[in-house]
Amino acid sequence: MQRKIKRRDASNDISLPADLHPVLKQVYASRGIESAEELSYSLDKLCSFESLKDIDNAAILLAEAIQQQKYILIVSDYDADGATACALGIRGLTAMGTAHVEYLVPDRFKHGYGLSPEIVDLAMDFNPDVIVTVDNGISSIEGVARARAHGVDVVITDHHLPGNELPDASAIVNPNQTGDTFPSKAIAGVGVMFYTLAALRVELRERNWFESQGIKEPNLAAYLDLVALGTVADVVPLDYNNRILVSYGIELIRAGKSVPGIQALLKVAGKNHETLVASDLGFVVGPRLNAAGRLSDMSLGIECLIGSDLNDCRNMAVKLDELNKERKDIQEEMHQQALQFLSSVGKLDNQNTGHGVCLFNPDWHQGVIGILASKIKDKLQRPVIVFARDDEGSIKGSARSIAGV
Repeated sequence: MQRKIKRRDASNDISLPADLHPVLKQVYASRGIESAEELSYSLDKLCSFESLKDIDNAAILLAEAIQQQKYILIVSDYDADGATACALGIRGLTAMGTAHVEYLVPDRFKHGYGLSPEIVDLAMDFNPDVIVTVDNGISSIEGVARARAHGVDVVITDHHLPGNELPDASAIVNPNQTGDTFPSKAIAGVGVMFYTLAALRVELRERNWFESQGIKEPNLAAYLDLVALGTVADVVPLDYNNRILVSYGIELIRAGKSVPGIQALLKVAGKNHETLVASDLGFVVGPRLNAAGRLSDMSLGIECLIGSDLNDCRNMAVKLDELNKERKDIQEEMHQQALQFLSSVGKLDNQNTGHGVCLFNPDWHQGVIGILASKIKDKLQRPVIVFARDDEGSIKGSARSIAGV
């Protein structure tokens, strides 16, 4: 298959300065920037939360839970987006005066993805009144039903594409659900949680909660370091709204105002926070955080992000760094095995791979098959599914595809 480079036409960028260098004009065009206004990353240009469908119901339910001192349990995904969204939720809800808030993150090797009935059964050990999902839940039909049967309200915050049927949740905040008019469909799970907290803050303000309780109203912009990390690590498109979130978050990190966990992860990676760029979040911090969910338990990553003591966070960052090194070794071995197999069957040349590739090795690590699928997909430019056995002998797969397929 012959590869072609498709360039966006920069000739119609009439709203950009006339004296703008042609190279910069082409760079902006390739990123979908068509006006000088889009080069301003001021927070007041962020999309308003008001256009997010059902966010008012989510804010009301959470505000009532806070006022009535109900127990809120956050159920997270086990990747960097989920971990940052969970940490953001813990920090934000605590700052707003939540008396009881805890989190639960599934073990990918035991429980799989999302708010499953099994996870709900584990959640019942916390005796929650409200479950808030972050970066998951939009497909958890059975899990939500199980929680509601226990009398637990469920607020779903997610960004993944919904199926034909939605869970019977108390509230669903997802910009990709039918009827939602929120302009940024590319927002990550941590971004959805950020907007949910913004709506909750307004609701509590209108209820005179902060003043009556003597609580300083939290500045949610102070948490954009977490939003930036989760957004970049989840590799969502950086549309205008996401660029604002990431830009401000990077400024916080460069100024030394990030949470101790991010500082510690940068330190253990040998990165200077003052010169941090977005790719450092995606290729330095993100992989170390993701390593916990891939090889162990993402609770370690979440604890690192919600920790307040820098020394404790450094100790956790060291453990995350060690897990990431182990992940790299496992990944490289699996990659070489895959390439050797493809070569042995004459499929290493993308001219001979047909419509797609499926790979399986009984010894492969199920926490790394997604990365392997992505690497083989990039090499062959074909859809790839990689399978591995779980601890119970079942076969699980991870798929990656190319644009348009």
